[in-house]
Parts: sequence; C-alpha cells; structure tokens
Amino acid sequence: RNLVALTVANAKEEADAKAYALTVMMQAVAGVDPQIVQALTNVHMAPEQLIAQAFYELGRGAEKIGQLNVSPELLTELLGRTNTQPTNRVRSPNPAQK
Repeated sequence: RNLVALTVANAKEEADAKAYALTVMMQAVAGVDPQIVQALTNVHMAPEQLIAQAFYELGRGAEKIGQLNVSPELLTELLGRTNTQPTNRVRSPNPAQK
C-alpha cells in the first residue's frame, strides 16, 4: 500500500513539475513574434518537413497566387531523391490517346 501511495505521490509531483515547466516556457514566448517562434521550431526539422512547411505557407497565401506549377523534377530535386522514377503517380485519362 505504501508503495502505491508513494508511486501516486511521485507521479503527481512529476506532473506538477512538467506543468510548471510548460507554464514558464509559455510565459517566455508569450510576447515573441509568432514567426520567430516558428523559425526556432524549424531549426531541427528534416528537409521534408521544411518543404512541407513551405508548401503550407504557399497554401495560406493561395488567394494571391494565380497559378502555381510544381514539376515532379522540382520536387525530386527539393527532396534530394536519387530515384527519379515517380511512385504512385495518378494520371488523368487523356481522351486523345486510345
């Protein structure tokens, strides 16, 4: 019984410490420009995540973009893939070809 009580007390103290650390962290970044916080989180991102973030930002400004063409070659180059064969490419049917 004492072991269970100690385990519960330790878990509660650990949760309180984590909550306090999170509160202090949030207070530290509360007045910081969100773009700076975003840049700091991007520091250790994988290249694929950074590219996804860039496309997300493009999407947020989609109303300002008339048309955006991204070729498979560009994506391959951005991702640094050595295999240039497309995978799982879905082609739209072309009525001119039979």
